Formats: sequence, C-alpha cells, structure tokens
Amino acid sequence: MSVFGDYKIDGNQLVARETGAQIPLTGGFFKEAWRILSFVWLINALRAARAVKGREPRARISFFPRKPRSYYAIWPVCQLADVKIVDDPADADLHFYFEDRDFLTAPPVAPTTQPAFNVGCFDIRKSVVSRVFEETFGYSLALDPTIYIGKAVEKSEANGKHDGRIVRCPVEAPKRGHVYQRVIDNTFDGSEHVDIRTPIVGGTIPFVYLKRRGAERRFSNDNDRVDLANADVVLSADEQSKILEFAKNMGLDFGGLDVLRDRSDGRIYIVDANKTDMGPPAAMSGQDKLRAMRGLASAFAAMVDDRVA
Repeated sequence: MSVFGDYKIDGNQLVARETGAQIPLTGGFFKEAWRILSFVWLINALRAARAVKGREPRARISFFPRKPRSYYAIWPVCQLADVKIVDDPADADLHFYFEDRDFLTAPPVAPTTQPAFNVGCFDIRKSVVSRVFEETFGYSLALDPTIYIGKAVEKSEANGKHDGRIVRCPVEAPKRGHVYQRVIDNTFDGSEHVDIRTPIVGGTIPFVYLKRRGAERRFSNDNDRVDLANADVVLSADEQSKILEFAKNMGLDFGGLDVLRDRSDGRIYIVDANKTDMGPPAAMSGQDKLRAMRGLASAFAAMVDDRVA
C-alpha cells in the first residue's frame, strides 16, 4: 500500500484509515509536510554516506505486521543506528511489533524465535493507561463521572483523537467509548500548557520534549513550541524510575509517553502511551529534530546490541 493509501480526505481533514486520527488540511499542514520530506531526505543522505563507506549494519530487523513509513520516529532511528530494515523475517536478528492499533485481545506472535520489541504492548487504550498508571504510581487519574462532582476531562478511549474537552460532573449518561479523568493544570504560569513528552527506549529515557501550547489548544497536537530537555532537569530520579516501571508494565520497549505535571500538587500523571510514535514534533527546528533522532538512535543501538548479545 502506498503512503497515500494510508489516508483519506474527509472535508478539510486528512484521516488515517487505520486509526481514524484526523489532521486538518491547513497551510500549516502543507508547510510541515515539506519539512518532513526535507528531514527524510537528510536521513537518506546520511544513510547513503554510511553505505558508501561500506559500513555493515549492527543488526537486521523486521517489522510486523507492517513496516513503518518514513514519517514514523522508528524509521530514522533505524537508519541512524545502523539497523537494517529487512522484508523477510527469516533474515532478521530482531523483530518489532508495529501496528497502529490500540487494542488486541492477546499479545502478537513474532514471526520467529528471535528477540522481539513491543510484543507485550498490545493494549494502549486510555482506560488501560489510567489503570496501569494508578497501579504503578499509587494515585489515580481516572474518575467515575456518575458520582464525581466538579470538572473533568472527557476524551476518546482511542489513540490520536485529540478530542479532549472539559465537562462538568456528575454525568448522567457517560459517553460510550470515552474515559473521564481529572483536570490537570499542566501550566508553569497559569496560561501556557506544557506536555512532557517522554521517549522510552529499552528501559531508558534519553531526553524529554517540552511541548508548549496555549489554553485554546491544550488538547490538540498543534504545538506553539517544542524544546529538547535533559530528563534529569525535568523529572526527579524517583519519577523517572516510576515512569520506566510503568513502561515495563505496559510492555513498551520503544515508544513515547505523555506526562503532565499538575501545578496544584506537583505530581506527574501519565495520560497517554504510544507504541508507534510519529516524530520528531513539527514545531522543532531541523537541527533539534536531528539531535533528537540521534539521541533516540544511540539508545536504540544500545538496546539492539543488548538483545542481540
């Protein structure tokens, strides 16, 4: 299937066929599409330069049930980590479960007995994220909208919808296919909302993205600015340990978590888990995008070396 076959146009929205995620067809979208193409060209140029030097790949990896497109984070990471993507699972040293689905009834089965990444991460619905978060951290994000009194966030169970909205509880008839969570004031100054996007690579947090948005776009995926930051500056050692424990409990070897820090109580809350991260974020400069991918690639290379060994 071509890249164009992955999407359909519905009005002024580009809709992902597999997930239903919606992307507004605005001038900003076409500008970012050009940035993505430029970044992919840069990664291909770097890969070609390494091939000319005759560098052997550190490992060969196959993806199942589908290969990632070049706009997914794992694709440039593989190129920069010298991990070759192969079509035939029999030729692979490693496998990677890659599918834009929120839920399977059981873990997927890898094509061979070689080590496989993300096979334990087969249910990333919002309710599951909330449950595992509470089990790991010891405090709750989820609310019962029929008895809670006050404001709550209502959002779709599915990933990539970005349809969160604030409602007042109690709610007599909770919306089907939606979850209800506490409202988190993730601002530093009361106005700019900051998501701590936390990459997970083999039990490490290489860095974090600070994704900044105005109040009117707090639940969207459109950022005013995205900064790279050292995880130790943003998260305490105990918080990082709990985040990694959460990722392990979710079966997430490679992906990204959306972490919010509540201004009122100072605690962090994990609100989303993604095993098929797109990236790097649109609002970053080209230089920072390359820095981020190189950081992920370095951590991924270490994870690959460990699994192959």
